[in-house]
Amino acid sequence: MHSEKAQKSEGSGAPHRFPGLFPAKEEPLSPFYTMLQSAPPDYLTQRDEPVDFPPAFPVYYFFYGSLTTPAQVKRILDLPEEPPLREAEVFGYAIAKWGDYPALINGKQGQVVTGSAYLVRSEEEAQKLSYYETNAYEVADCWIHFKDHKEPNEIGGKVFMYAGDAQALLEQRFDRKLWNRQMGGKLG
Repeated sequence: MHSEKAQKSEGSGAPHRFPGLFPAKEEPLSPFYTMLQSAPPDYLTQRDEPVDFPPAFPVYYFFYGSLTTPAQVKRILDLPEEPPLREAEVFGYAIAKWGDYPALINGKQGQVVTGSAYLVRSEEEAQKLSYYETNAYEVADCWIHFKDHKEPNEIGGKVFMYAGDAQALLEQRFDRKLWNRQMGGKLG
């Protein structure tokens, strides 16, 4: 149980989850601050507006495993030379192990996964990457934050996420969801 003192921020009458954000007690609260008092804890860190993720190519893909190596991307995409990759990160995700392989799953708010981003130029490149990743992963929209101080510094893009049951993966137990996906309904 939280005490009333823990619920309030230093005499402001505001919830403790936004410390320092509210004016001193003697100042009247604006309608904005009043609204924040009843907002969910993650209100300020979640994007409410829809993000327009690129529907076509070129589009940045965020990589977090073996694809962070330019030589590996060159080999998979059959490129004439190693491609430029940008240092990047995504927020709100975590890495779990699927055997020897890293698998991106939804994480806790504020968790960060670092990796690289590559500008996928065509549907053909996207298909080659999907084939490499297998059907254990699915393409999902993400928000990519670049760490290289070049423009753009953030952009909507794509990422390969684990397609199975993340909880089963974390608990290292049989993943019926992934098994069904890989078997394609062949066994029942």
